[in-house]
Amino acid sequence: MPDYWIKISEREDEDIRRHHYLITAENEAEAKKSAMQFMARFIDDDDNPERIEDGFMFYNKAVVVRLESIKPTTKDKFKDFLLNLHTINMT
Repeated sequence: MPDYWIKISEREDEDIRRHHYLITAENEAEAKKSAMQFMARFIDDDDNPERIEDGFMFYNKAVVVRLESIKPTTKDKFKDFLLNLHTINMT
């Protein structure tokens, strides 16, 4: 099964955080379905998030979690991205 790179944005007030995940699914539609199920439980304390287009709102619209993109990738490309993102290069 192919791998998909899922990019999710989380907005609270003016703060925006980006989260990157890898999902293995039969196709892009299944990857999106899995991402939406994951996002519905993104914040544990809110048992009843409001569904919006490509995401959810939590805590009475204080936090918005939205699926930004899905793209085919490989585990190696995803690992390389994470390594580059979390590596401090002092040279």
